[in-house]
Amino acid sequence: MTGPPPVSFRIEASTVDALFDVSTKPVFPHTGRLVEDDLSEYLEDRTREHPHASAVEIVVALGASGSGPSAEEDAGRDVRAFFRAERELAELKLRVNQREGWGFLRRSMPLLLGALLVAGVLYLFGPDFPVGPIGDLVTTLFYLLFITIVWVLLWDPIEKLLFDAYLIRSEIAALGKLAEAPVRFVADPGASSSAAPLGSSARQPANPD
Repeated sequence: MTGPPPVSFRIEASTVDALFDVSTKPVFPHTGRLVEDDLSEYLEDRTREHPHASAVEIVVALGASGSGPSAEEDAGRDVRAFFRAERELAELKLRVNQREGWGFLRRSMPLLLGALLVAGVLYLFGPDFPVGPIGDLVTTLFYLLFITIVWVLLWDPIEKLLFDAYLIRSEIAALGKLAEAPVRFVADPGASSSAAPLGSSARQPANPD
């Protein structure tokens, strides 16, 4: 039984340099050329669109100006290095998110336990409110107050430890595949002057030779 095939993403550019943002200097942890923002976002989103793909391949259709094998090899290496640095940043974001989530939860527990204690004392030993609209109103207000306190104390940890963590892990998985993705260049005189996406297909990458 074989796993899901790799996914190939085809983009087009007039030159190799069109893949990169040449106006912005790299900042640590980036050490090489930066992939153009729209293109990097496109590649990440398309990779996240295929979470079960075993790997991805980037096919760059170059315009008439073309480029030499050395420049293409350097470009492929720079693209992978860019996404490796982006994965490192995403992993750091996940660690910080988890640390802050657990930290906030630990600081919230005394307040949460205090709210539970107060609610229990009021329930067991508090005054009996008269039956009727006034009693129902007071009971409802206490209930809403307690639910609001619990929600405020728990929402941020739940968001950071569950929801945000899921999205960041999805981002890390996509960036990891892009960090290992082969970048193959093909001649295409009709390629546009900017790095515009053409599409993708779930297939086994063709032999670069």
